[in-house]
Amino acid sequence: MVSYACRRHDHLKHIVLLLLLLSGCSSAPAETHSDPIPIAKPTTFAVPGWNLVFQDEFDDPETSTLLWNKVHLGTTAHGRLHHYLPEQVSIENGMLHLQTDNIPYKEFAYRSGAVTTQNRFEPLYGKFVIRAKLPEGKGMFPAIWLLPANNEAFPEIDIVEMIGQKPEELWHVAHVNETTNDNFVTTDYIGADWNIYTLDWSKENLIFSLNGVETFRTANISHTPMYVWMNVAVGGVWAETPDASTPTSTEMVVDYVRIYERDT
Repeated sequence: MVSYACRRHDHLKHIVLLLLLLSGCSSAPAETHSDPIPIAKPTTFAVPGWNLVFQDEFDDPETSTLLWNKVHLGTTAHGRLHHYLPEQVSIENGMLHLQTDNIPYKEFAYRSGAVTTQNRFEPLYGKFVIRAKLPEGKGMFPAIWLLPANNEAFPEIDIVEMIGQKPEELWHVAHVNETTNDNFVTTDYIGADWNIYTLDWSKENLIFSLNGVETFRTANISHTPMYVWMNVAVGGVWAETPDASTPTSTEMVVDYVRIYERDT
């Protein structure tokens, strides 16, 4: 079953963004927007009508270091309980792991992992294809999303986000500003399973797909280059507070990230 729904978005992500811009990432980003990093283009990953311009299969940690920033950041605003730490990010057996642990760090009850392509790869339009498993558990808030390269808080495109106590609800959200968004929730899939999340972002439209099946289409809201965020937040207004049923350790696992530009 697929159903439409509305929800109140947790705007803490934008506070996190502003803090990140002030504090920086664990790996210092370039001062200017970088050109796409040259990559091999295996025919097995070819998509008709598209050129592969960014790829991380997480088979080579050295390559991944060039593509991603590991986030070092924490805020208690809106009830958040985690601090992002670089050591919570790892690559093992060809997978990216964003680990969340109920181990205190300073005033935060949880340690968690997050990565971004900020100042490393910031495309204008494209097809984003990510294969990932999202963590279950009350209070967990995994997300894969895009933010503007010009450091504004909006627009924001959420390729997928989920709250851990409702793994059957996978959200796609297009945020025009703090109070205006277009969103869709599908209940056809389980976020804790392996799924392929796809966003086709063109000048005209945002088209979201899950496992090759279109789930949501809306008018495009962004005409500025954007970068990728992948993270697991803990707590907050929407995700709520973890309880005794929440695992003490969990993770988002990402198999690959592939980004294509339309063949002109």
